[in-house]
Amino acid sequence: MENYSKGSNEEEPWDLTKVPIPNIPDDIIWMKVSPGAKMRNVLEFALKDFQDKDLILWSGSGPALTKTISCAEIMKNKCRNLHQISAICYRKVTEYWDPLIDALDQLKVTREIPTIHILLSKQPLDTTIPG
Repeated sequence: MENYSKGSNEEEPWDLTKVPIPNIPDDIIWMKVSPGAKMRNVLEFALKDFQDKDLILWSGSGPALTKTISCAEIMKNKCRNLHQISAICYRKVTEYWDPLIDALDQLKVTREIPTIHILLSKQPLDTTIPG
């Protein structure tokens, strides 16, 4: 790889229809946690919005996986009697590597990044759904 420099990245966009949890309404609070997000800020926003709604979906991928789980667990501690469904899947990230030598072609590398979705609800959820 010494003959290549890292070019651009294309991440698969977040899409509610690709979340592997069935029957999620469109008006849900969807917290997409990034690796650089401050947990205090994310949780403040989520707790404030969750007072008016019944469902919140926490999502994170790659380096934000553990932060996503931590946010959901803290929320479960602050708001008692929540019901949970978790799902794990993968998001595609395509990396382009540009050649440093003219004789070489550009490389395209597609990676699948682990992703977690945690649905928390004030109302009981379908117990037949795994997770």
